[in-house]
Amino acid sequence: MLILFLLAASVATVVSIQAMFEQFKQCTSNGVLDCNMRVRKVNRTLATLYGNATLNVDLGDSFITSVNLYRSMLGNNQYNLYPMKVSPTGVCKFMQEFWGDYYPYVVVYVPQMEKPGVCPITARQLQFNDMVLDERMLPRFVPTGLWKMVLRAENGHTGMYFQIEIIFRVYPDGYF
Repeated sequence: MLILFLLAASVATVVSIQAMFEQFKQCTSNGVLDCNMRVRKVNRTLATLYGNATLNVDLGDSFITSVNLYRSMLGNNQYNLYPMKVSPTGVCKFMQEFWGDYYPYVVVYVPQMEKPGVCPITARQLQFNDMVLDERMLPRFVPTGLWKMVLRAENGHTGMYFQIEIIFRVYPDGYF
């Protein structure tokens, strides 16, 4: 009986979330990636990522990629590094081990996106067609607040790199 109570209590504490893009903050590169993107507010409850990104070089394991997340608990742009990240890893390893979890949510809005496991990623233009941030991409335990995701890839031999910053907000379920 106690086990059933603990199981029911743990299930009850799982909180669902809602997420929405706030801002496409930055796309810094030295020729690897060119971005012309913005967050477009569709209505009070929906914002989408719109525009295009041009990948000018092929990305393989010579590029080391990482993803860091920062949280502003009060939403006042004072971010703290959150212990949820993808540690520095080669692009091919990232495509094999991590990309499969996110691909179904992205390919709907970016049909030119490379499939999981395919490497190298060839140079191409990616058209973001009003991409909606699907909360299923985030773990269910993510706390509410303002978030900044920083995606970085760098080739240590040539010094080529790019960095993308996206700001999004996580709301409690039922907020809208």
